[in-house]
Amino acid sequence: MRQNDPGPSGVIGISVVVPSFNQGRFIDETIASLLDQDYPDLEVLVVDGGSRDDTVERLKAYGERIRWISEKDEGQSDAIVKGFSRTTKPWITWLNSDDVQCDRALWRVNEAVAARPDAEVVIGRGHYTHEDGSYLRDYPTVAVGPGIDMRREMFEKGTVAQPSVFYTRALYERVGGLNRSLHFCMDYELWARFAVAGARFASVEADISGNRWYETTKTASQIFDLYAEVVATQKRLFGHVSPYFVQAVSDHLYTKFHARFFGDAGHLLNRWIWFKTIWVALNATAPRYCVAGLFRHTLAKSGPAVGDAMTFKDWYGGLRAVLRKGTASRA
Repeated sequence: MRQNDPGPSGVIGISVVVPSFNQGRFIDETIASLLDQDYPDLEVLVVDGGSRDDTVERLKAYGERIRWISEKDEGQSDAIVKGFSRTTKPWITWLNSDDVQCDRALWRVNEAVAARPDAEVVIGRGHYTHEDGSYLRDYPTVAVGPGIDMRREMFEKGTVAQPSVFYTRALYERVGGLNRSLHFCMDYELWARFAVAGARFASVEADISGNRWYETTKTASQIFDLYAEVVATQKRLFGHVSPYFVQAVSDHLYTKFHARFFGDAGHLLNRWIWFKTIWVALNATAPRYCVAGLFRHTLAKSGPAVGDAMTFKDWYGGLRAVLRKGTASRA
């Protein structure tokens, strides 16, 4: 049977790996978001890293509805790789143990594959939630559709709600699987390799996942480590760093080291200076791209995902604010 042919149940088989460590307070909601879809060809494997809370007791309560293992591992990437190696279905994804699927996610992926039988990757939309699971904001995502250059999308934007991405096991194995050495952007790095390899993408035009965002989540608490991995990934796969991620880094540094100590006078002008400085620092190893981008690219005022480019009027207004502050400080 080919990977996109429906099985005996009339749908494609999907394996979902749930990496987990001390997430007992969330894991029931995560598992329920899968099982409650009543998808007939679903395999759920929880790979627990030896939790010391009540996770294992909760997992035991599911009986044969799920499979699980609990043993020490080398982190999230290692757990996911281990899980994929122990599952069997032709389509795979992972769902972190504090995230959820929603809006018939598995069924919508099946429908997308039925409409695009040659698809190797399916991407849906998603959203962030508060710690209590309530809606926070939409998750920005790349464009997917006929005629869209996915390599360019993954380079220029790259933002995708991880639990809204499904892919064939054959593609995953063809590109070499998940990079165990990465701890923060292993998902983005995998999607980028899919695009570089020329994988065929299809879309689900629905919000099919909720991603918790709170102070102690790994991504939220170590955001600069995430950016460092993304920058290294872009330079390795594409040879240089996109304006999107240059701004993500520069805005983070501006907030940490400039605004905190010097205030917001000339806010846009100072952010622009940080953007240009970080642009050169990150792209100096690609001289032609670096010089061209230094003159061509500017920052987006509301953040890299928005695209509202800074204008000369904004630059001039920022300069006046800096000069006014300098005059006031000398008075």
